[in-house]
Amino acid sequence: MQRVTYVNSRGESLVFGNSPPFILNKIEGVDGPPGDMLSTKSPYQDGSSFDSIRLSERPIIITGYIIPKTMQEMYQQRRNILRILNPKLGLGRLVYSNDAQSYAIGAVIEGSPTFQERFTHNQSFVLNFICPDPYFTDENKTSKVLRFESGGMTFPLRLPTTFAYSAYRGTFTNSGDVETPVEIHYRGPALNPIITNETTGEFIKVNYDLSENDVLVINTAFGQKRVEVMNSDGSRTNVFHWIDLDSTFFQLNIGQNILRYNSDREGDRSVATVTVYWYNRYIGG
Repeated sequence: MQRVTYVNSRGESLVFGNSPPFILNKIEGVDGPPGDMLSTKSPYQDGSSFDSIRLSERPIIITGYIIPKTMQEMYQQRRNILRILNPKLGLGRLVYSNDAQSYAIGAVIEGSPTFQERFTHNQSFVLNFICPDPYFTDENKTSKVLRFESGGMTFPLRLPTTFAYSAYRGTFTNSGDVETPVEIHYRGPALNPIITNETTGEFIKVNYDLSENDVLVINTAFGQKRVEVMNSDGSRTNVFHWIDLDSTFFQLNIGQNILRYNSDREGDRSVATVTVYWYNRYIGG
């Protein structure tokens, strides 16, 4: 069974499935998005040299029917579609569900809904969406806490032998099709807090003294990059200009990533807590 739910920027929603009043007939555009090959060509070269593929915006087309009980309800539901899918409301959230999984994507109606043939008081419609970011994501965000752990391990040797350990790192798995940005919440205390992706060698370091009641928030998403501190009184301080110049707004590679946190002040690591949030991203659903 397939179902589509659209939620506009005001929180109003429409559901297209196998139950009235909105019956989903067909959905197109949930497979791979269109893309353009980027290549270089040298003089006298046969063909070209492949550089990369740049994915384009994703079009999604939905066709279906309004199945009302009365003619008056049909016109009322037409108005609901037009009102909730108003393109002037900007980007909304489209959730596509099938028998295996649900996927979400930012979408806006392109133009306006089109109403076509009518059978008695059943009305057919076509909805043309455009998705600026072509990647589907999980419907819900994934989160994992990275905190200090210490203890010991005992091995069954001739004499009980214990090895002490301490860890400020954890494994974070990106199970999507492409790398994905992260949002990091680093709760202090920490002096010049740093988060390192040991898998890639990249790090983000902020030259700031976090108190135990402060939370450093780092977002590495394209077009949404930010570094700010949520203070104990609820206010926010922009600390973007305090980033170490060698920092990189890293993303999670496909598969396993080992992340580690640290502070320039001894003792901070054992009480600080770091939470990492991300969406797995998919080429199609």
